[in-house]
Amino acid sequence: MPRKVRTTKWVLSIGLSATLGVGAAFAQRDTKSEPDSELLKQVQQVSPQEMMSSSKNYMTQMSSAQKRAEDLVEVARKKKDVVKLNCVNDKLTQMKAYNTLASRAMENLTTANQQNNDEARRHEYTRMSILNQKVTVLKTEAENCVGEDASYVGATRVDVDVDPNIPQEDPTDPVIEVPVITRPPAASPFA
Repeated sequence: MPRKVRTTKWVLSIGLSATLGVGAAFAQRDTKSEPDSELLKQVQQVSPQEMMSSSKNYMTQMSSAQKRAEDLVEVARKKKDVVKLNCVNDKLTQMKAYNTLASRAMENLTTANQQNNDEARRHEYTRMSILNQKVTVLKTEAENCVGEDASYVGATRVDVDVDPNIPQEDPTDPVIEVPVITRPPAASPFA
């Protein structure tokens, strides 16, 4: 009996080590990612008032994206499609995590604004911008999970404009000229 318990503990410890190792690798990868230099240049040109205004807009957009994902979860539930439901739930879980981070970044941005700490303000605003981009991508992915078209704006309408200089005849239609047959003259005047 003791041998079986040791084997089970050994298998569990290997599984736990592997799980923690993978998690650490992902965490390490995320902490090393840096925003691109173009975003940093843009952030330096934004005034503190614009940072606060934009961040509030980001929070609104991210909340509506999360609400949309929650609605898509209901759509997948009604369709009773487990694959779609799992896909949307995965995106929703990530959105919730990003929205939590965004709430903290918003609090930190407000504090940095009150303390007039320009470096902290730029840092938090950059975080907000990146989190907003990630949530926007997740919203699109969630819509793709359920099969919703993100670019749908209404029924398709086709308008055709025909150039008046185009000839009316169809060039692919063969033209067959049928000769007009007239009765030949009588062969003899006595017929």
